[in-house]
Amino acid sequence: MPPPLVSVVIPTHNRAVLLRAALDSVHAQTFVDYEVVVVDDGSTEDIAAAIAGHPTHPHFVQLPVQAGPAAARNRGIQAARGELISFLDSDDLWTPTKLEQFVAALQRDASTEIYYGPMAPINATGRAVHGHTKPCVGGNITKALFLSSFVHVPTVVCTRALLVRHGLFDESLPVCEDYDLWLRVSLEQPFGLIDEPLALRRLHPDRLSKACMSRNLAVKANVLRRFYESIADRGIIDPDTAAERLGRVCHVAGRAAFHDRRYREADALLTAARQYGHPSLRSLPLNVAAKAMSRFQPTPSPKTTVAGTAPVAVKIKA
Repeated sequence: MPPPLVSVVIPTHNRAVLLRAALDSVHAQTFVDYEVVVVDDGSTEDIAAAIAGHPTHPHFVQLPVQAGPAAARNRGIQAARGELISFLDSDDLWTPTKLEQFVAALQRDASTEIYYGPMAPINATGRAVHGHTKPCVGGNITKALFLSSFVHVPTVVCTRALLVRHGLFDESLPVCEDYDLWLRVSLEQPFGLIDEPLALRRLHPDRLSKACMSRNLAVKANVLRRFYESIADRGIIDPDTAAERLGRVCHVAGRAAFHDRRYREADALLTAARQYGHPSLRSLPLNVAAKAMSRFQPTPSPKTTVAGTAPVAVKIKA
């Protein structure tokens, strides 16, 4: 039997009921040349039993311990047989024509290897709710994407070859692994846009993006800082624009770390914010307080430092 055109990769961790609903939305697709790869990221629930007998006939990959969304998606990509990869999170849903429209767009335009689009918010029971949706941009999106994270994983359909060329998701990142990858991809590849919400984001308190917000903000700040330092000499983003964005995200992350009593991390982030030119009247008082409080905290060992939160040197060229 020839391989399917599309592989749908769904990572999950202890979301058996929601996963069944996500699979149901795949089964409802009008496009049918697909396979489903479910990756169990070290769940304590019996995910294999939960998906047994589902009409999408998922290929099941099990990780022995929880390794995070980047590792789970990478194992799914490695197990996939399709030329195209489509991502769906286990707590989200697709509308029935999602794959049909995205595959048709990719087949019409051979020069574009990745398409994405907006998501519409739903509540925990699946009912539509009013919510803010970030504007989406097509084409060469590096600068716009640096300024705002608007490429949502469950909307993306792309070639497997594109993901392989860019080294897949960075498994050292506990969150923002998708933001990191899309930034890297944007340097090479224009993003196609289907400006219709064909994926549905379920709003619920257990979302990974809302867990440990101070850590997530620190990782985001360092992803952006690392990315900018890798392209600073290429003139893609002007230094003033970069400094304003980095100063703001470092300030927000530093403030969150301070309120979470992670004073050494707060000190590093708030110091960076000031070096990027963030207004001192906002950053300086917290920075001074964080520096003072950090003296009473032990220096964290590399084993206890959360991945993606280690300080990045400040380098903004005039």
